[in-house]
Amino acid sequence: MTDETFLKEDLIELRKELGLTQQEMAAKLDMALRSYQAIETGESAYRFIHRLAAERVALMIAADRKAPMHAPPSVRADAIELVRVGQLSGHPAFLSDYKSDAPNLQIEGNSEDAKFRAAYGIVGELVLITTALDHQLNHILIQVLHLDETPMLESVIATLDMARKIEMLKARSRHISQSAWKKPLLTYIDKLERISKYRNIACHTPLIPDEKNGAVFAPAAAARLLKSLTISDPREIERLPINDLLPEIRRGEEALYDGVVIINNFAAANRERQRRMGTPTS
Repeated sequence: MTDETFLKEDLIELRKELGLTQQEMAAKLDMALRSYQAIETGESAYRFIHRLAAERVALMIAADRKAPMHAPPSVRADAIELVRVGQLSGHPAFLSDYKSDAPNLQIEGNSEDAKFRAAYGIVGELVLITTALDHQLNHILIQVLHLDETPMLESVIATLDMARKIEMLKARSRHISQSAWKKPLLTYIDKLERISKYRNIACHTPLIPDEKNGAVFAPAAAARLLKSLTISDPREIERLPINDLLPEIRRGEEALYDGVVIINNFAAANRERQRRMGTPTS
């Protein structure tokens, strides 16, 4: 699915249905008012990441107002399915008598089996946030590398794995002299590398029940293989508690916002560059 399928009119309609002004919507999206207005006027593209953020705002408002119909239909369907799956798994967070808001597995009185099943929900959330970052990374490469957007460009970039795209960004960052532009890009790259590493651990390491942590990643066989490698983080071959993924999920959410800022800044710079230099003729 390409960004062209997302219409700014959908965002405007959603904001009005929520009864929010442009200033209020921008604040909830943690955006500058001018940046948000640029999306509604069509000056900036209404991208997939913007739609995800707007739907998240609608979901929070619907919950706060106890008005589920304020959430878009697609979000309502996902929320209903999430609750259904959560109840089937027996996770206490989805039971009617669950009172705690703590997002971890340290809950007294729950069976070890329920904790272990819930651990897969954390793995799934990390995988989803990493997938969203990988999609966003396609657009960051297009803007940072000053590529001319063509119908098949994003599809071609999407065939590259995340590590290769990160290496391309690193190579480009060496040629950015302005610290105000280079530092945010390097910070974003650092977050992506860390999140990608934990995603790989979560997806390629056996998850086993653990009395203390509910579940841990325990790559016993991989530990023997990694003895010959030089690694900076010993937890790659030690047991990793499932709750250690929670900070990485939050870091992924931060990286998504950072990525939006990077895209907007470089897109604006590219438009100004094209305005000054003119559109090249064939």
